[in-house]
Amino acid sequence: MNASPLYDRIEREIASRKNSSLFRQIPCFGCSNDIIDLSTNSYLNLHDSSDVRDEAQRLSEGKQSGNLASRIVAQYSPLFDEIESEIASWKNTETALVFNSGYATNCGIIQGLCTRDTEVFSDRLNHASIYDGIRLSGCKLTRYKHIDMKDLETKCSSSASKEKVIITDSVFSMDGDRAPLSDIVTIAKKNHCIIMIDEAHAAGILGEHIGGLADETGVGDEIDIIMGTMSKALAGCGGYVAVSHILRDYFVNTCRSLIYSTALPHATLAHNLAAIRYIRSHPQMGSNLLAVADTFRTSCRSDYFTTGNSTTQIIPVITGDEKRALALKTYLCKNRVHAPAIRPPTVPAGTSRVRLSLHSGLSRSDIEHILNILNEWNGFDA
Repeated sequence: MNASPLYDRIEREIASRKNSSLFRQIPCFGCSNDIIDLSTNSYLNLHDSSDVRDEAQRLSEGKQSGNLASRIVAQYSPLFDEIESEIASWKNTETALVFNSGYATNCGIIQGLCTRDTEVFSDRLNHASIYDGIRLSGCKLTRYKHIDMKDLETKCSSSASKEKVIITDSVFSMDGDRAPLSDIVTIAKKNHCIIMIDEAHAAGILGEHIGGLADETGVGDEIDIIMGTMSKALAGCGGYVAVSHILRDYFVNTCRSLIYSTALPHATLAHNLAAIRYIRSHPQMGSNLLAVADTFRTSCRSDYFTTGNSTTQIIPVITGDEKRALALKTYLCKNRVHAPAIRPPTVPAGTSRVRLSLHSGLSRSDIEHILNILNEWNGFDA
């Protein structure tokens, strides 16, 4: 290894993370049928749906290759137009634009939209990709306290910035709680802000048309930018933004993560399109899962953790301490349950947890087993 101060810093950083129980590793639990997986974001279990698989195969027409270039250079797959039309119809917007991932979507549109003249008001617990997009844009960042509308109102009204953007997750990925979108719309109108929401963990679950929290609260027409991902409830790959025609044209010309990336493969687009059409024709799937989550939270009792303010399929088992979170993860694993321990910097200090992602593939006996294990766990006894 090359003798360099950089390597010295890397070694110190790794040692520090290990000593403080913050060291990350890529887990592997194989494909054993004995494992109950609570780490997945495939909330509707569509990765195991034969209906989605068969429709995707029909749409792909046997083509498995990539799209071979950036969409700006050449758009090889006709499915791009179909899926963007489907998303726009689903989200009730003028048009849509597909990106290669949810991360690339947030980074690209925020970087493309915002300048040094823009002030972004961002919920403190927003997705990391939102904060990375803000950093790339060079705009002014103002964080407001998590779902604290009084704090947001104060900061928006006191701002002298020429351009103002409010950005929030609709369902927060580590807490499973919901943003007060109606209040945000009111504040935005009063202070001449545009609104961007990230529906990654809400689309396919919430709303009459399972379009997300904007659908559920009826404020979709008041939202300027509705972002989402196809890697959660859709069990696919890619991200999207549902917007007006003028914003789509602007993003095509300014979003570096779109312009300088080779496009998604045709077969991936086929799965995404099949999955969207499937959930739109089965809108009860989201409410059924939420009912399971409500019952789960009611039955989950312990002196050693709390489930916080979750109201969705994402249920944090908050232990507070990093070592306790790792101990609970280990205890679950020994009892055939795989769930990730989430620690700082992903969550604030003192709120380490095991994150449970409930999904439609869980049987009643699976749920009972998980609850029994959680209710039996006694702190550090792993």
